[in-house]
Amino acid sequence: MKKKLLTLGLVPALVLGTCGAAGAQPAAQDAAAAQAGAASDSVEPVTQESLQALRSQLEEQLYEAQELQKKLNAQLDSLNQRVRKVEKKTDQPRVDIHGYGRLRWDKQHFDSINGTDQKTVWLNLFVNHRINDRWSLHSEHEFENNLSNNHGAYEGDAGFDHLGGKRYSRPVLQLYAEGRVGDVNVKVGRFYLQSPYKFTFDEKVDGWQASYGVPTRWGRKATFTLNSGNIFSRVFYGDRDSEVDRWETGNGNCRVLSLISEIPVAKNTNLVSNYGKVTRRSDRMSRETFSVGFDTRLNRDLKFIAAFAKSDSDSLNKSHFLQLQYKEAKPDVPGSFDIYVKKYLQRGHTGMTNWFNDDIQDPTTSDYFDDLKNQNAGMNLWDVYRSGEFNGLRIGADFVPVRNTKLLLYYTCGKLGIFDPPTGALTGVRKNCSFFRTQWEVYF
Repeated sequence: MKKKLLTLGLVPALVLGTCGAAGAQPAAQDAAAAQAGAASDSVEPVTQESLQALRSQLEEQLYEAQELQKKLNAQLDSLNQRVRKVEKKTDQPRVDIHGYGRLRWDKQHFDSINGTDQKTVWLNLFVNHRINDRWSLHSEHEFENNLSNNHGAYEGDAGFDHLGGKRYSRPVLQLYAEGRVGDVNVKVGRFYLQSPYKFTFDEKVDGWQASYGVPTRWGRKATFTLNSGNIFSRVFYGDRDSEVDRWETGNGNCRVLSLISEIPVAKNTNLVSNYGKVTRRSDRMSRETFSVGFDTRLNRDLKFIAAFAKSDSDSLNKSHFLQLQYKEAKPDVPGSFDIYVKKYLQRGHTGMTNWFNDDIQDPTTSDYFDDLKNQNAGMNLWDVYRSGEFNGLRIGADFVPVRNTKLLLYYTCGKLGIFDPPTGALTGVRKNCSFFRTQWEVYF
């Protein structure tokens, strides 16, 4: 009953409310129309003069915005220049000094004689001075002390004409200016000249170097390097073509000319070559040497290197080597390492510097000298034991235990071929020879 009464009361109320709202609509529409009419009356009519004034205002605002943009750009350029200067001082300081130290232990054997243990400490300092954005000055300074006999840098306690005295000293290994002339990189001064893989030439030169790079499809440049200068090294030591001063007791003043090329021929393969000519100034005697080789990555971790060399000497004039290396020890990557094996035949008249590179000792100028002299009383050791070639094998490993250090180990063994000094030909006598080195390097 109550529900019916409520329903009867709500229906009339809803009807009255609806009628009231509908009746109010005409009045609201009239008010809105009146307001629109008032607004339209207040807007000024658009004329040519008003458009011109508006355009002038917009042009003035655009000019002010452009001037503000110029000021902001100038401030940004100034800030960028200051940032670049700070970065250059931080990343490329005007004077940079770095280097490395070496603690070395060597052990040698020749035939049945054990060589003296040599314990030495080395310090090499590199000083770089940036002159400007294109030129810089570089130097290298080497200091060595033999811990076995407490002799300083390159002091000899034995040796021909130098008993107990200082043989020579080279605390300034390199001193040269380096820069660019156009697209050519130039060195002028005393610098190390090394043939590819240090196979036929590894000596400092007083002269100049010009190097030019050509881009290739492999992402690496093909480089061609021309070198010219002087060396003071006994490069014709024992050469039978030398009619004057065959053993070069006092004359090593020679002119060097060298052309080196390194050309990428595939994604992971480089072809290298070196032509070198050394001319002795006193009698114009000369020797030419040519070498060619390549290095390639067989896969990500395996690298193979091979090279062959020949000189224009009529004896001891060919050399070659093959090397297979697994991984690569990088001083900035802790835990990195490499293992390699090298097979080589090195003959004395192939290289353009001294008889042998690669730490191979000649028995007549090494610490075997006294023992050999006692065993061969009354005989000239140079006629009996003068070496002409080494045919052997090297096994080595490098390991980086912590950052900026490296531990180096290698063992070399083989046959040292003896030659006849008067004729310059091999006698057929070959003696057992071995060499072991342990070295700890620290970079700073």
